[in-house]
Amino acid sequence: MTVGVVHGAAILWIRQQLQNVSQTGEVANVALAVGEGAKAVAWWVRGASGDRRGDLILARYGGNGWVTETVTTTLETRWPSLVYSGTQLSVAWVQGRWYDQPTCMEATVWEQDPSGRVRPVIQSVYGADWFRPRLQKGADGMHMVFAATPISTQLGNEDLYYARRPWNSENWSVTVVVTHDQVATGRTGGIFYPDIAVQGNTIHAVWEQRNSTQSPITYTIWYISGTVGDGNPQWGTPMPLSPPDQNGQRPAVAADGNGRVHVVWTDYMTDTEQYVQYRRWEGGAWTAAQRLSGDEPLKVNIIRPTVVWPTVAARGNRVCVAWHGFYPEAVEAMEEIYLRCSADGGTTWGPVMNVSQSPDKLSLFPVVAVGADGAVHLAWEEFQGGSNYFTGYDAMYAQGPSEVRQVFLPLVLRSYR
Repeated sequence: MTVGVVHGAAILWIRQQLQNVSQTGEVANVALAVGEGAKAVAWWVRGASGDRRGDLILARYGGNGWVTETVTTTLETRWPSLVYSGTQLSVAWVQGRWYDQPTCMEATVWEQDPSGRVRPVIQSVYGADWFRPRLQKGADGMHMVFAATPISTQLGNEDLYYARRPWNSENWSVTVVVTHDQVATGRTGGIFYPDIAVQGNTIHAVWEQRNSTQSPITYTIWYISGTVGDGNPQWGTPMPLSPPDQNGQRPAVAADGNGRVHVVWTDYMTDTEQYVQYRRWEGGAWTAAQRLSGDEPLKVNIIRPTVVWPTVAARGNRVCVAWHGFYPEAVEAMEEIYLRCSADGGTTWGPVMNVSQSPDKLSLFPVVAVGADGAVHLAWEEFQGGSNYFTGYDAMYAQGPSEVRQVFLPLVLRSYR
C-alpha cells in the first residue's frame, strides 16, 4: 500500500453560500466589502454588444437577501472600490471619457459617502485602465491611492497619487507620493495598478512599476509606507519587493491588525507560466518571496485576461489569498478561482482550494475578504456563455470556511481464523 500526494488545486472548497448577484451578463470590475453584519458587491455595466456603458451598480446584502441600486448612470464609470467602517459603506470609483479619448482619458475620481452623497474627489488627471483607485479606512479617516498623470500626452507614465479625508473634514487632500521615474532607471517608468492597506497610523502602498530601458520591458513590485500625522503622511523610501529575476505584476496588499503586512503579486514568466508570489512584513523585516500557487505554473487562456491577478485579505492571524488561472492538468483552458489560507499569520499555509468549481466557464478577477467570525467571502466575474469572451459575465458571490483539511484515514486490516 502506498500514499500518494494530490495536487492542491484538486481540493474543492466547501461553499456555504454561492449566489449569482447580478444575473444580467453585464458585469466588469467586481468589488467586495464585508462589514459588521453586512456585505456589498459592486460592478460597472458592460452592454451585451460589448460597449462600455459604465453604469455603477451596488448590491448590498441584508437579512432578506441582496438589494441592488444604481449609484451612477454615467457612461464613464470604472473600477469601484468598497470599504466598510462598521456598518457604514463608502464607495470610490473613476470616471473618464473613454470614447472621446481612446488613448488617454481625462478622469475624475468620485466617492459616495455613507450618507449617499456623490461628489468628486479629484478632477483633470489622465490615465487608462490601470488608474484603479483603491479606498481604505483608517483610525483618522479615509485613504486612497490611484495611478494617474497630470499631462494628457504622458499615457503610460503615471505617478502614484495619494488622497486623504479625515473623519472631521469633508475635504480630500491629494498629493503625488512617487513619480513615474523616481524608481525607474532612465526616466522611462510608469506606475500601474496600485493598492493600499492601513494599519494604525501607517499607510502601506504597493504598485507595479514599468522599466522600459531594456527589451523586453520589465515590471517590478514596489512598496512604500507613510506615517499619518496632523497633515499628509510622512513617507519613507520606496523599496522593491519582487526579486530582480521576476517579472512582478498586479500586486495586492493587506494588513492584519497584528502588525503584519501581507503582499501578493504575479510572477509573469510567459502566458503559460505564472506564479502567485507572497511576502510578509513581520518583526521589522520582510520574509523571502514564496510561491503560494504551487510548484506547477499557472496558465491563462490568452483571450481574457493574459495575467493571473491575485488578491489578499487578512484579519488577525487569518490570511487568505485568491487568484484565477488553470493548472497544466486542466481538461479545458478555462480559469477557475483558487483560494489558499493561513491560520497563523502567513507562517504556514493550508491547501490550494477550488472555489468556483466551474471548469467549463471562465471565472476571473476574484476579490476576497475575511469576516470578523473568520469566514471567507469572495466575489468574481464568471462567464455565462456566448461567442464573445469579453461580454456575458455575472458577479458571483461565495462564502465559506477559511480551510478545508485533508484527512488520511488509517486502513485497519483484521485477520480472522
